Amino acid sequence: MIKTAVATSTIKNSYQAGKEIGKKILLKTNDNPNLILLFATLDYEEYEGGLKNLLDGLYSVIPNNVKLAGGTVPGFLNNDGCYARGVTAFSINYPNMNIALGFGKNTKRSPKKAAKQAIKMIKNDLKNDYENKFIFSFISGPKNPNLPGVKSTNIINSKIKARILLSMFSVMQKLFQKGFGKEEEILEQIVKNLPDFNIIHSTTYSKPPFSENYQFYNNNLFDEHAVFLAIETDLKFDIDFATGAEETNKNLVVTKTNKNKTVIKKFDKNPAFAEFLKKMDWTYDILNDSKMTDISSRYPISYKKNNKIITRPPLMILGNYMGFLSKIEKENIFISKVTPNGMVNAVDEILKTTEPEFGFFSSCIARRDFLGIKIFQVQEKLKKYFKNKDFLLIYGAGEAANKIDTGFYFLNETITSAIFYKNIKK
Repeated sequence: MIKTAVATSTIKNSYQAGKEIGKKILLKTNDNPNLILLFATLDYEEYEGGLKNLLDGLYSVIPNNVKLAGGTVPGFLNNDGCYARGVTAFSINYPNMNIALGFGKNTKRSPKKAAKQAIKMIKNDLKNDYENKFIFSFISGPKNPNLPGVKSTNIINSKIKARILLSMFSVMQKLFQKGFGKEEEILEQIVKNLPDFNIIHSTTYSKPPFSENYQFYNNNLFDEHAVFLAIETDLKFDIDFATGAEETNKNLVVTKTNKNKTVIKKFDKNPAFAEFLKKMDWTYDILNDSKMTDISSRYPISYKKNNKIITRPPLMILGNYMGFLSKIEKENIFISKVTPNGMVNAVDEILKTTEPEFGFFSSCIARRDFLGIKIFQVQEKLKKYFKNKDFLLIYGAGEAANKIDTGFYFLNETITSAIFYKNIKK
């Protein structure tokens, strides 16, 4: 028998909020959980007691041997509602399940070492009693660097400042663990070394000014870590993702990038940003900080992989360069168009299992901000689909999915799903 529970608290005291979460889980299941996925907005670091007291409050109610993973998020939705502030937990109690936890530290400084550390821990606890293998992944995301003389912004107009900043990215990551995250590199190592495991990932994030985010590992509060909760089980699951993006005829060829393929320097052998504006028939005047996020969400750089649209919204404009959170894997790209209605309809694409037991979803914070009030339409779709079963959707700064029969995807601006079931799909 599967026992799950979703619990939510908005109490403005970290310890009491954790305690309330634990009590709600026990009240609903009348049993101790095997594992808990816990997520909180950064407000709980600022509330009395901080995030560590949130964990202490939870573990004052549940046994110390209950496995836990999670981190800070800018928002979430579940059976209870849609939240931009609060703490939520998803608990599972199921006898046919082995659990292994692993973590790696210094994710921006040493991503391969972080992955290696986590892999070793997971392998030590695996039992191989069940065929179906799954990993919940939570890794520290981007952190805005506070650089003297450089305003915190998505747009650096000065080409000189842009080149200096670009050359400093690696230094900031290694010395200060600031800047873009290294989640994609870490996950590639996980996939390579644990090839039998399917994965759903969410990048831990916070709120403006995006200078900090944290990870939970049992009763430990981490910073700059990768946390993985691996399960072996007889439960089955569907992993999928959708964007709702529409392909346009605005095509470009990537002709020059940085080494990591996260910065496009040239389209069609011309300065990248100028070519992007030309293709969209825009002028430089259309962009400012307030419009940047909206425009990048609506018109992301995109390409196809296994016939699915992969979106890459530009995060920064660096002079004539365009910076992204994730690799641009293809040379031939197009500009896609995303609308709120398309985002809402994308939810239907991933709700395929006819008799779900529970579901976990990772989605992009840009989708929440872009959807606005329509976020409640997403929640209603999930409530209708799961009926009386539990689900949790968290928002972050990046998503990823690995299904061993279709491959690994690092994703942006998606809703990514892991829907668990027991019965054979009809």
